[in-house]
Amino acid sequence: MFLDGTSTQSGLRQAWLNAARLQIRVVSALVRRETRAHFGESRLGYLWAIIEPTLHLAGYVVLFVYILGRRVPVGGSIVLFMLTGMLPYFLYNKLASYLTSAIPSNKTLLNLPPVKPLDVLLSRAILEASTYLLVGIIMLTTLFLVTGDEQTIPRNPLGLAIATAVIVLFGFGLGAINSTVQAYFSHWAAIFGLVFGPLYLLSGVWFLPAEVPPPLRDYLLYNPILHLVLWFRTGFYPPEVTAYLDRGYALCWAIGVLIAGLLLQRVMRRKILEPS
Repeated sequence: MFLDGTSTQSGLRQAWLNAARLQIRVVSALVRRETRAHFGESRLGYLWAIIEPTLHLAGYVVLFVYILGRRVPVGGSIVLFMLTGMLPYFLYNKLASYLTSAIPSNKTLLNLPPVKPLDVLLSRAILEASTYLLVGIIMLTTLFLVTGDEQTIPRNPLGLAIATAVIVLFGFGLGAINSTVQAYFSHWAAIFGLVFGPLYLLSGVWFLPAEVPPPLRDYLLYNPILHLVLWFRTGFYPPEVTAYLDRGYALCWAIGVLIAGLLLQRVMRRKILEPS
């Protein structure tokens, strides 16, 4: 009896290990496929991932510094301040947008038994998150080499890593929701861009909440993306800079949209997999 129980547990454990290995191979293959599809075979595709945020940064620096004459709210570098706002915003937004079309673009692959909708979402999330994390490292390193400003070196690496993980969870959850809604509304990607696009102006990318007078500041603090940006900035600036940061609020939003996205994927699985 005891031997039978032990062998059953061993068999279940081996079955779980085999299933995990299979899913890892599936996701790895999907990541390679998405890389070729997203960036193409040329190096220019990879370079564009760096060029795009660099152009955004250069454009806003010119606008705020040389046209509007704006001074940096904290620290000595307007470039670093804007970069620490743009990187977390781009990370969440690119994840949420890129995952929207993940399932429609891979309908043929989902006919294969080992490939599941979650595998497709994970592969795109891994590719997009790793791309923009690499872009952030390259841009911060370049800024340090050009200016020698030691503030570009994170003062709180652990806090920065946690903030980045929460941002990725938020972007993935929102992307999972988008991919489900996309199955019902083929133009949802455009609608999402129109609805969430203005948040770029309200998420603290180039300002601090302390600069905004109440009651407008009170309304802005309902925006979870603003708290995610502030949380990211704690990796570079002292705590007093992020006085209005509510980590619990940002974390609850990230976990909430993640759970909602996974539940929608599960409940609407049949509709998602219907032929177009």
